[in-house]
Amino acid sequence: MIEFLNTYSRQLRIGLIIAGVVIVLLLLIGLPMTLLQSSIRLATPYVLGSLAALLASRAGVLNLAIEGKMLLGAFVAVVTVYQPGVLPDQGRDPILGVLVAALFGGGLGFIFAVLYLRIRINLVILALAVNLFVANATVFFMRVLFGAFGTLADPSIRSLSTLQLPFIHDTPFLGPLLSGYQIVVYLAWVMVLVVWVLLFRTQFGRHIRAVGENREAAESVGINVTRVQIFALTLSGTLAGMAGAFLSLGVLSQFVENMVSGRGWTSITISLFAFEQPIGAFVTALFFGLAEALSFYLQSRPEVNLPPDLLLALPQIATITALVLVALRIRAAELVKRRTFAQQFGHELDKLRQGMLAGGQD
Repeated sequence: MIEFLNTYSRQLRIGLIIAGVVIVLLLLIGLPMTLLQSSIRLATPYVLGSLAALLASRAGVLNLAIEGKMLLGAFVAVVTVYQPGVLPDQGRDPILGVLVAALFGGGLGFIFAVLYLRIRINLVILALAVNLFVANATVFFMRVLFGAFGTLADPSIRSLSTLQLPFIHDTPFLGPLLSGYQIVVYLAWVMVLVVWVLLFRTQFGRHIRAVGENREAAESVGINVTRVQIFALTLSGTLAGMAGAFLSLGVLSQFVENMVSGRGWTSITISLFAFEQPIGAFVTALFFGLAEALSFYLQSRPEVNLPPDLLLALPQIATITALVLVALRIRAAELVKRRTFAQQFGHELDKLRQGMLAGGQD
């Protein structure tokens, strides 16, 4: 079984992606359209967050601070468009909030990269410090600057406007399914392709993958490893900031204390589960979006006699399941590596033994 996984690992990855697409299509047939639309919208933070995670991971850094960067993006986006006393139609465009959130997320990603790569702070300690600092700083500034406790809301905070796709809007089924979302949803889809092209069709993308796979080998051929990792972490922070901005301006139109609620950690899980492949991460994110939307949908159905806490835990159950599968995959890879090493070492011992026997006979 282990040899089979080792021999056909690439085919299995492709098969899992195809199977995921097929399952998604099958689910689309039997679920209400409103639930499908909610799934796609709620999957957007996971799409952007998982892209942020896999970019950093491809460069050899496990970005554990995505949670904090998403929360910073959510807060900055709301603060950017917050104008008390201004009518909603006269307020700032929420797109500006998304752009500023992306800028702040990228800035925090750059600072994170410098602290880790230049000053050599422990990665886990640094990531936890960033997450805790952002969580407490957003609460502090929300109370000190705006006098808000728990929630920062105002009529001037407009939600992102929806975009109708003219070439598909009137198409049965596909029109309601794919048209009518905020621009960040479509931007997330585009970013999936952009990240894929960057990683697998550009020289710099090859440098990123080379650094992640073997840092010493990359340095030996002249690749500036630190520069590559700083770029990857900065872009990762930018995507995480956009993900947070969508939560506050695309889903709620307000900022709520600790509103990311573990989505950053879930994004890391999605990246690992998808083998750090952008297309696979997109498909997996749709599943998590469906789990989250399904938890809200079932709560609104009076005929569903399930505990509310169990329904709210559906996204967490999906996360735990994915983590178990990731752990099994990592364990299988370790067993394959050990078995391969043992076989190679055994062959070397056989050659050495045969050489010693031949020398003794002479």
